[in-house]
Amino acid sequence: MDARARRSFNDLQMKHIGRVFGRMVRLRAYGGVLLMMGVAGATVVDGARWRYYWMVAQVFIGLKFFFIELKRFKRHGFTSRSVPVNLGVGILLEQSLTLGTGGLASPLLPLIIPLAFVGAAVLPARQRNILLVKELLLLALLSATHLCGWIPDLHLSFLGEPPRAMLIAAAICMPLLVIAANVIGAAIRGTFDDMLSEAFSQRDELLATHRVHARTLEALSAEIAHELKNPLATVKGLSQLMAREAGKAQPSERLEVLQSEVTRMQGILEEFLDFSRPLVPLSIGEEDLAALCDEALVLHEGVAAEHVVRLVRVGEGPVLARCDRRKVKQVVMNLLLNAIDASPREGRVEVKVDMNSLGEARVSIRDTGPGLAPGLGARVFEAGVTTKSKGSGLGLTVARALARQHGGDVTLRDAEGGGCVAELLLPREPPSEALVPVREREVARAG
Repeated sequence: MDARARRSFNDLQMKHIGRVFGRMVRLRAYGGVLLMMGVAGATVVDGARWRYYWMVAQVFIGLKFFFIELKRFKRHGFTSRSVPVNLGVGILLEQSLTLGTGGLASPLLPLIIPLAFVGAAVLPARQRNILLVKELLLLALLSATHLCGWIPDLHLSFLGEPPRAMLIAAAICMPLLVIAANVIGAAIRGTFDDMLSEAFSQRDELLATHRVHARTLEALSAEIAHELKNPLATVKGLSQLMAREAGKAQPSERLEVLQSEVTRMQGILEEFLDFSRPLVPLSIGEEDLAALCDEALVLHEGVAAEHVVRLVRVGEGPVLARCDRRKVKQVVMNLLLNAIDASPREGRVEVKVDMNSLGEARVSIRDTGPGLAPGLGARVFEAGVTTKSKGSGLGLTVARALARQHGGDVTLRDAEGGGCVAELLLPREPPSEALVPVREREVARAG
């Protein structure tokens, strides 16, 4: 990630940690009252004078710290020092209360495990390691104090004196449990960081795609404005001429020119709209591609006749595919029109429908034109790239987008013996995400 993305990553990370920290501060403040009441009750029942003074001081310090931190959080919010300070003081206070309520036999001793887990889950590696060392040192000091008898009658009298074997087991097991809690917390923190980092990477990729798309649209807008300028000038000139000759029969040539120029402008605008709007979900059904191609051939008989090009379909029998009929027909018609435009007079366009070795439905459209322009290659599918004098360069871009929405593809290659072959491949089953609108998929990936 770059510096800007890293700052955003850290800000979002701090935001989520701050939210968890706020809940912890509130829970600790109000739950701490109950804890301190229990500690005070145990001190009163035990009756040892040293424990009374020790625990009064701890209860006073603990409650004051809890509510001061709650007030500070409400006033100033979460800062980078909030977690280390609170966890450090919290562990020190927990161990002090543990010492005053029985040492290694204290019922408060296991509380250090969730504190170690929280510290490992929310702190960066360096602070996490420092906190772990502090926890292990405090446990070692507590164990030495109890096992060496530095404080007489450390255990609570009403609980009875614990067996020494139990104390030794607690002294050995608690550090191991603290280390295990630290490892688990660090692993969860690492998983969270990886998920957050992946989400940011996907967001950056999505933003980059949108920026490229926006730049393409901006460039194409200028090109389309230029493309529309000439036919508009022709239409304007002819309409003015016809207005001056109102009441007279207009030559059929003028009407044909008007019709062709309007049709040309409509085609440019439709291609631009197809490219600019998001792909809508597929409407899947079992379709016969052979029958679909026959329909497309019938619709293009007039265009082929104008170019003096013969249309031929190869193959017999139905070829079934699960697809969106309207969108696949749009792809076929686009490829068919390109093949007719590329073919010379007296040329031939051959449409073949079959299944390949992988079980994919295939539509191959071969023309007898000059083939792919040298050096063009895959750029022919980029928006705005065209070899036609009156083309917008969007037809193949939209065709490939529709094919890939089905999980398939559109490819172009030079044919043996001359000409070009455009091939549409469709899988047996389109991907499930194709049934969801593109914008919803993008939002889901970013979120």
